[in-house]
Amino acid sequence: MSMSQISLHQEIIDLKHQILKSRRELQELMHEHHRMKEHEKSSLHAEYDIHFKHLEIEIQQKALQNSELQRRAELLMTKFQRGETLTPELIALIHKVVDKEFAALKNRMQELLNQQSQSKIAVDHSHVHASLPKLYRELAKKLHPDSGADPDLTQKYWISVQKAYDEKDLHTLHALHTLICNSPLVVSDSLEESSSNKEELMHELQKVQTLINKEVEYIAKLKTQIPFCYALGLKDSGWISQHANTLNQQIEKYSAEIRKSQDIIKMLTGSEWTIDQEMLENTDPSIKEKRVYTEDFIDATYFSGRH
Repeated sequence: MSMSQISLHQEIIDLKHQILKSRRELQELMHEHHRMKEHEKSSLHAEYDIHFKHLEIEIQQKALQNSELQRRAELLMTKFQRGETLTPELIALIHKVVDKEFAALKNRMQELLNQQSQSKIAVDHSHVHASLPKLYRELAKKLHPDSGADPDLTQKYWISVQKAYDEKDLHTLHALHTLICNSPLVVSDSLEESSSNKEELMHELQKVQTLINKEVEYIAKLKTQIPFCYALGLKDSGWISQHANTLNQQIEKYSAEIRKSQDIIKMLTGSEWTIDQEMLENTDPSIKEKRVYTEDFIDATYFSGRH
């Protein structure tokens, strides 16, 4: 064997070792990605809710109440500034108009929430990358329980593959395909089965390293998003107290705006816009249904906004 052949042989061995090392790194990153999305996310949401759910829902309630009152005050003030007499009939009409406006808004938002629960990510299938079905088929062949796949392998990745395909997440499917189909997940020390073509090996190494860079970037971005950005804070009693104080300040801000709108309404009509809820529910059972709907709506909005 000539010196050039020996040198080439060593380069190929080095490349194979680099590929093996990179595959292990990609595997670890994919495991971390999977752990964050499938386990840590729900755990952090649950922990956040223990401390702050009641405050978040109160913020939603105050925000909705504030918007409605501001709208009532705005319409009443507009009529007043135009010189119109605010008769009981006109006041009732204005309140009825606002009721209809916000009922339509709530109905529209409820529809969006229902759509979101059916499909968390809306996808324009006309723009789905052509390679997506091919990647999915090859992964399914490797992982589907009926194909005789390793049960441990299936348990680790089958749900992730299904989710990535449903959400048309091309990046995740590519990474999973490289990890599962292009290389053994249980990385062996043997390099005999891989190619000995230098160009092919360099291309493979570049491909894996590109996926590693994307995965690192994705995980870093994920850590800046809710709920992952709360991970450290939820272990710190000082942060928990400070965040609760911030939410309470937001509640108080809405409360102050609500009082201001109430004062305007009282000045223009002689009375605040308040509702004797129990009396209304006794005279009109549909009022109770609307109240229950509103409570469900606020709760759903809170969870949708965070998740």
